Amino acid sequence: MLWIYLSEALLYLCFSLLMGSFIMTLIPKNKRPTIVISKRWMQLSILGVVFLSLIPIIRLILFLYEDIGLKLTVQNVIGSFEVGQAWTFTLFISILFYLYVSVFPIFTNKKYLCISILFTLSLILSLGWASHSASLNEWSGFFAHTLHFLAVTVWAGILIVVSWFSLNHQNWLAFLKWFTPVAISCLTVITVTGLYLMTLVLDLNEYANSWLIPYGQALLIKHIIILPIVLFAFINGIWIRRKIKIDAQINPLPWVKAESVFLLLIFCATAVLGQQEPPHSIESMVAGIGLSTLFSSFYNGGITNPINASFDLNLIGLLFILLSICFLLLTVVVFIKKAPSVMAFIMSVLCIVSLYLGLMNSVSF
Repeated sequence: MLWIYLSEALLYLCFSLLMGSFIMTLIPKNKRPTIVISKRWMQLSILGVVFLSLIPIIRLILFLYEDIGLKLTVQNVIGSFEVGQAWTFTLFISILFYLYVSVFPIFTNKKYLCISILFTLSLILSLGWASHSASLNEWSGFFAHTLHFLAVTVWAGILIVVSWFSLNHQNWLAFLKWFTPVAISCLTVITVTGLYLMTLVLDLNEYANSWLIPYGQALLIKHIIILPIVLFAFINGIWIRRKIKIDAQINPLPWVKAESVFLLLIFCATAVLGQQEPPHSIESMVAGIGLSTLFSSFYNGGITNPINASFDLNLIGLLFILLSICFLLLTVVVFIKKAPSVMAFIMSVLCIVSLYLGLMNSVSF
């Protein structure tokens, strides 16, 4: 399963690279750092979208082919299943997109850049068409998933491109002036659409109950990772602006890189989440597939039927939660003391682990 999770995370990265590169090139040079990104990255990202989005289809074919044969299974999946039809559309658009990127000077002409963004939007629409949310609630699920993923690719794409492909941090205040409201808007859209998408597969009252199964564990970890991302977004978007006004020599790029790595961790958690069976009936899933291996590794209590999670904050759980708060505060201290950003990254990771252990030791079923 690891290769499936990895392929899904890399797929999100490919989309983010495409969207972030085109948006950053479209922005005037006096409102962004100097960025150099080759056309080869765009070509590789397009190829990545084609082949990485094919992996779930291959997995489905391998699951079904023993009953009716390989040839007929391939024909049915590609021709009848929405995920197969969406991939066919993705393949067609990607071929045109690859040829377009290869032939036209997309990074030197705004008209070509805008057309490249339209190609990318078409691929995002195809991904939304094939999503689980669209299969559950055709139009609203499709719209919410597409909007959610678009906001993610815009925010993460800009961050990844500006942190890893910038030659300097010139015009950083001008960059923050437009990027900060964009990031806040994207985060708002991600939060609203994310909550809606979650309600399609999970009753919010069952959120803690879902921790018993792999889907709930992946969802919990994803939500915990958001905490340091919000902190880094505040530091990089608001706090560091004041620091640069005082000292123009401060280099914000290491801190933005740290934030982008957490976004990659979110991609990984989302990839795991997307490959898990949604908890339509938690009790029946626990009876059928058993408990999550990760949950079983950290939970020592008993489980009674009917399943009803409750929080009983004990000493160990409280200590872990307090420890997570300390690590979060130490992340801020690292920034104030101008220590290497890698230290802040480590503190944030320890915050995630501590908060997870605190919740696992505080819940009972």
